[in-house]
Amino acid sequence: MTALVYTVILIVCTFLIVRKKHEEETRFSLKIIGYFILGSFAFIFDELALPLGFIVYLLFFRPTLNAHVKRTAAVYGVLTFVLVHWIIPLAIHEWEYRSITIEHELGSVYTINFQDEDERIKEELHLNNHQVKLENFKVEYVKNGQIDDLGWQLLEPNDNGYKLYQIRYEIDKSQYHVSTSQVDNWLQYDRLVNGDYFFEILNVLDIKEITDEKGDYLSYEIRSTGERTYYGIENTEHYIIENGEIHVVEDGSLPLEGYYISTFAMLKTEEKRDEQGNITEEHFEGTASTDYLFDVVFGE
Repeated sequence: MTALVYTVILIVCTFLIVRKKHEEETRFSLKIIGYFILGSFAFIFDELALPLGFIVYLLFFRPTLNAHVKRTAAVYGVLTFVLVHWIIPLAIHEWEYRSITIEHELGSVYTINFQDEDERIKEELHLNNHQVKLENFKVEYVKNGQIDDLGWQLLEPNDNGYKLYQIRYEIDKSQYHVSTSQVDNWLQYDRLVNGDYFFEILNVLDIKEITDEKGDYLSYEIRSTGERTYYGIENTEHYIIENGEIHVVEDGSLPLEGYYISTFAMLKTEEKRDEQGNITEEHFEGTASTDYLFDVVFGE
């Protein structure tokens, strides 16, 4: 795109400037093109483009014939440099990494099809890459199924590293908010779960049944780092999801390696009130924890 813009400006400026010639001069048109190219010449230092050509023109060039016209060509050249190397890349970057909102009314956590939500997000972001990985999924909800918080991150590899999408559902606005940024590296990328696969597994869980089994609490959470890891947590309930079915894992089978999704309830452990009896501070801890593992490899 920038090459096309540069070529068009060069042709147009040359056509306009050549007509302003005041003195006869051999090969005048070629000289005007040369001054334009000189003015637009860039020196790239540590990914920063500098107008070296125009600086050279100011320091060393003192034309005698058609000096004003040649100066105009050099100025047009440096203005083209600014457009091509600074303005257009900045505009493209701002467009590609703009925040995106996706209006959508979420129902109860018990009836949500998370695979459909994943497809909705990917379609809006034009993500069809099977290399897109997921990290830090979280959904927080209350007993009646109302969602209080929902979010996750997606990572897409590109030529410059990774494109990071931070997805958060805004409850009060009934919309997803997606912020995008570029990161040079992501050390745990190779250990992260594929986004499509994660939501396929999550859909196997009967969240209503899981919640009822935990009992009555203020709120409930489902979390996953999305990272493949060694799992050896004993004295808690843990199951394996395999081929769409859920199986109990005994402590004797641990440790193992795989991904896991944690479900738990939030238990209030402490609260403080002011003189009027209003709650000013609350403390919670996770309880009734159950982990669901998938893509598991057992240790020897």
